Amino acid sequence: MIKNFLIIDCTGKNDSIALKIDNKFFIKKLQTNLTKNEILTLEILSFIKKYNLELNNKFTIFVNAGPGSFSGVRISLAVAKGIQIVKGVNIYSYNNFLLNAAPYLVEKKEIATIQKTNNYYYYCLGTFVKNYNFTTPEKLDFSKLKNKNLLFVAPNEIKDDEIVKNIHFKKIRLAKFNLKNIELLIENNLIENKLIKPLYLS
Repeated sequence: MIKNFLIIDCTGKNDSIALKIDNKFFIKKLQTNLTKNEILTLEILSFIKKYNLELNNKFTIFVNAGPGSFSGVRISLAVAKGIQIVKGVNIYSYNNFLLNAAPYLVEKKEIATIQKTNNYYYYCLGTFVKNYNFTTPEKLDFSKLKNKNLLFVAPNEIKDDEIVKNIHFKKIRLAKFNLKNIELLIENNLIENKLIKPLYLS
């Protein structure tokens, strides 16, 4: 069971690191567009030292795989893997599609979670049987979704985009960035520890 963990979220929008220790949650905002491994490493070491935390094989690091700043995600993964080599911690990843959808998993409906990147809209489709399963991202095409009874989830920052305004208000949920939602992904087995790599959308 995952208890204490560090989150590294450097996708270029809400760059932050967070710690959960003994059911207490601490978040530190970072300067955006981190360009060097050393800066992120120093921020993490300072954060860990502040809360007198020991890193070992019982500790977990979560890394946001994107979409977002490709260099920021690569740096995050490199730093996390470096800590893993030295301290033996466990590494898992999540992504912005799932983080935004997390508060609405309790509804157990089919979910289309939307992200905007490079002026294109993408979605992942989440279906529920006994558990949730999400597809890999695809470009948003409403013609593929029109006959489905879907709950749409979009990040709050694109709420005024025409594509979001055209979704019926009863079917849309606006998600605010919240790193604490990682716990909902853990509960629903929606974290990944194999073949972790940046989620790059062209």
